[in-house]
Amino acid sequence: MTSAVEPPSWTGAANARNLASAALRMTYRVRAHGAHHVGTSGALLMVTRCEGVLAGALVHATAPRPVHVVANEAMDRALPERALSAAGDIRLTGPAAILTQRRALAALHDERAVVVAGSIVPVGYLVAVTGVAVMPVVLLGAVGRVPTDPPRPRSRIDVFFAPPVTLEVSGDPLRTTTRSAVAEQVRQLLADAEELASMRVVQ
Repeated sequence: MTSAVEPPSWTGAANARNLASAALRMTYRVRAHGAHHVGTSGALLMVTRCEGVLAGALVHATAPRPVHVVANEAMDRALPERALSAAGDIRLTGPAAILTQRRALAALHDERAVVVAGSIVPVGYLVAVTGVAVMPVVLLGAVGRVPTDPPRPRSRIDVFFAPPVTLEVSGDPLRTTTRSAVAEQVRQLLADAEELASMRVVQ
């Protein structure tokens, strides 16, 4: 698999950041934690397991630089393709999401920040091929009664950006065993970040 496709729109991502920040902060009590870890330049793969329709908008609104969000299933169902493209985001493309992964790779190779939301797109391949640092992002309070429903207005939503980690990749990145081993490292990073975020909210 190669990334011989155009990266998503950087201008769209920048505009989405401004619009999402204004809209979400008027509607919800959004609190960002650790946003300084994101930095302002360089390739970065941000990963959140949030399946809510607002997952992408919340990261757009709270990250200190434009990001490209790989849509989760709820976003892909609820938002028109034109809206996703205009925001510089990447829609899902079929069961294997091949084109989705290629567009994400194109953005990473261009030294941009990419957010993989949800659990459909395999992150093991993206990390194994690029060696990019991985940042867990935890969204608490970001989902309504079902993933396609937003939370109630004035709800508190916490967005936690954990410090980025460069993972060890051993073996051929095109081999399934290598990608699976990397994916397990990412899973553990996310689990640790979610546990720490939950503890901080309780405090």
